[in-house]
Amino acid sequence: MAAHSFQSSTAAVGLSAVIDVFDQNHLFDEVDNPAVLQLSRLGGQPGFASTRAIEKSTGIRLRRVLKADVTPLDVAIAACHRLQQVTETQLGDFEQILLCHSHTDPLACDRLASEITSELGLPEHSIRSFNHGCTGFLKLLTEGAQLLEGRDQGIRIALLSVETPEFWHDAADRLFCGIVSAGASAAVVEVGRGLPLHTIHSNDFSVPDERRPNPDPLFRKETTDVYDFQGQPCHRSIMRMNAEPVFLNGIELMLEHLRTALLSITPTPGQRVIVAPHQPSGKLLKALVAAARNEFPKVEFLNNLEYYGNTISSSVPTLVSRLTEVLNRNGLQPLRDGDHLILLAAGICMANMSDHMSAGHACLRWQDNALNTAAGSTSENVTIAASR
Repeated sequence: MAAHSFQSSTAAVGLSAVIDVFDQNHLFDEVDNPAVLQLSRLGGQPGFASTRAIEKSTGIRLRRVLKADVTPLDVAIAACHRLQQVTETQLGDFEQILLCHSHTDPLACDRLASEITSELGLPEHSIRSFNHGCTGFLKLLTEGAQLLEGRDQGIRIALLSVETPEFWHDAADRLFCGIVSAGASAAVVEVGRGLPLHTIHSNDFSVPDERRPNPDPLFRKETTDVYDFQGQPCHRSIMRMNAEPVFLNGIELMLEHLRTALLSITPTPGQRVIVAPHQPSGKLLKALVAAARNEFPKVEFLNNLEYYGNTISSSVPTLVSRLTEVLNRNGLQPLRDGDHLILLAAGICMANMSDHMSAGHACLRWQDNALNTAAGSTSENVTIAASR
């Protein structure tokens, strides 16, 4: 098991900026449920029964793929430019840059990092690349916080998540075609500024036989003839999922990490606890919330699936970047000074996908001026936590 943890010490490490690029419509084609219905039936597959069945199963009405002339590099550069604009800092001026780009090709992230470096004129090898999957943002957050521990105030690290799952999934596979969505986000962690990060923890661990109803791999790669998300036949390396054990263990892993996260904080009367979980699918998210509320009836959960889908490692930062919007859509009040925000994720372990899964959590303390800045930036879908 590979475990990574961080707990704050004297100089607070904070999450000081989070952005996404979902409003940049020139990057994406929208995939609605009628389109998913047709995709799921390609190649003579029975597919979904109806668009209503898709929405009930996935919890999603709209997801995105890259336009035909758009590349992962284009989306990555758009995220970098927005981060530079919001932070008023050039990417090369950050202490380090960490990138997550999940793919069945283990070299895809290295290539993307090299392309970003070349496009922006950065020093060679200045971007560290990771193929982390669903828990990627929390793993990057942990890595960034560890690198900043004991450093001087103002030192900053950029975290990039660029996910284009349409390039490594079969559009006719109903386990994926209704949930996956392209997306990109960027965040900043720094010393002495932002939403204080009290605890971060992420794991890769083996799923024992007793927690696997069948002996098949949890996830596996397959190189074969499939369909792309434009409905065209192609030959590529794609991901297949063993749905039942992934579903059961995904729920249990997030519950375990939620319990651990709640043990690390001490809310006072009047302080709320809000959970921003990874957005895997409607069924899994509903099951997680139902189980968690039996144990923790006062904890509030955020759902951002309906119009964004599962953007792999970008799911959690996209939710945070749109926190005002998501709170409103969930019928919840804005966060107040002192409230606790828990980031939570579980999913595929890209390094050992056949019999491992990954999970993680992070605990942050909300501050009023962060919320004020976020409210003032709604039109640009940006949250900046500017506490000092």
